[in-house]
Amino acid sequence: MTLKHLICDCDGVLLDSESVALAAILDGLSGRMERAQLDAFLRPRLGMTLHHIADDMARVLGLHLTHDETMHLEASVEDRCIVEAQAIDGVRNALRKVALPMAVASNSSQPRVEAGLRNAGLWTLFAGRIYTPGRGLRPKPAPDLYRAACQGLTADPATTLVLEDSVAGVTAARAAGLTVLGFVGARHGEPAAAQRLRDAGATDVFDDMTTLPARLAAWH
Repeated sequence: MTLKHLICDCDGVLLDSESVALAAILDGLSGRMERAQLDAFLRPRLGMTLHHIADDMARVLGLHLTHDETMHLEASVEDRCIVEAQAIDGVRNALRKVALPMAVASNSSQPRVEAGLRNAGLWTLFAGRIYTPGRGLRPKPAPDLYRAACQGLTADPATTLVLEDSVAGVTAARAAGLTVLGFVGARHGEPAAAQRLRDAGATDVFDDMTTLPARLAAWH
């Protein structure tokens, strides 16, 4: 594989924000179900939209949220992530050493992604190449965001690598014909996460963003 383009997920890859989102959901559902049970249910689903998570919650746990409750919870996650999320350790320096055209493909809202990248000092690396749901693009695990990012970069999927931290994201990227490198170095990571990403189709998994330039160089 001759690597020519790089597409990054945002939450859990560029921003250490999934732990913030998890805490916001758990706090918002406090008293509705035992916290440890909810935590175990949510961790494998981080990276999905909250509406998809709510559907799974009703189906798997029997915990039903109204539309208003889901929207309120989504707003809480959005607000807290914008304020509290920080850059993944080492990601700024790592990406500045990567001489590849890059884009972001994220299930989060455009305002949240843009605010997060600005706060993390990553905006200039991705400005104008941020793809989020809407305008006919379905969220992950559908492949739409990754297909749109490839189109925007004029990138061949066969020479494009994706950085992902979620099963939904890996599934989406693989459906778009892309190779995926899984990342499990964010605060929400757990021992089972690496195997979940491999099972979903990630070619390899790593947990230290400072090693990214060397890993990408190995793809050439």
